[in-house]
Amino acid sequence: MDLSIVLPTYNEKDNIINLVEQILEILKNTENKEIIVVDDNSPDGTHSAISNAFEKNDRIKILLRKSNRGLANSIIEGIKISKGKNIIVMDTDLTHDPGLIPKLIYLIKEYDIISCSRYCVGGLMENKIHFYLSFFFNLLLRIVLKTRIQDNLGGFFCIKKKVLDALPVEKIFFGYGEYFFRLLFFAQKKKFSIIEIPAVYNTRHEGKSKSNFILLPFKYFFEAIKLRFTVN
Repeated sequence: MDLSIVLPTYNEKDNIINLVEQILEILKNTENKEIIVVDDNSPDGTHSAISNAFEKNDRIKILLRKSNRGLANSIIEGIKISKGKNIIVMDTDLTHDPGLIPKLIYLIKEYDIISCSRYCVGGLMENKIHFYLSFFFNLLLRIVLKTRIQDNLGGFFCIKKKVLDALPVEKIFFGYGEYFFRLLFFAQKKKFSIIEIPAVYNTRHEGKSKSNFILLPFKYFFEAIKLRFTVN
């Protein structure tokens, strides 16, 4: 298997089918692929919706999780059952553009990790307030973590499976979106090659965000401090 795409979901019934259909169309000429939808027992019926829509498609795996839920845990569970030598992870609220997938597939031949960045030249977010608030918080993360990576919280990336196998995933995949700067931090320490490519993050049109934009920055900052000063 060449490619696995891991899609963590929670209350994304109104978005996930659209996203999977877009991915299938983009990858219609790619044979060795699989799409793994990992649902955290969404009360809105996400699991039933995706199961009914693609029950006859054997390229789509659907995993229902009823315990130890959370974004990072969902992602690593999807990765664990994946068979692709390259793995793409993206959000399922349609903020991440699946049109970038072919570019990720092309670049993973040369790099270990490709991150779709809002803050390198050409990157952007439709939500300008969120864009600038996140931009300044990323500057803070860059100082704390001593990294040149511009977007440490994007969460839309492609990584080689062998790279993940070399990283301490138990120290990375827990909590919420902060797993991503932990992933990049440990990858840099291992000297893996990382490149950022510009991406436009769209505004969610269906459903509600699960992020608490008041509390999360404090939690992320604490996690960044802990990471910086406890990992040798």
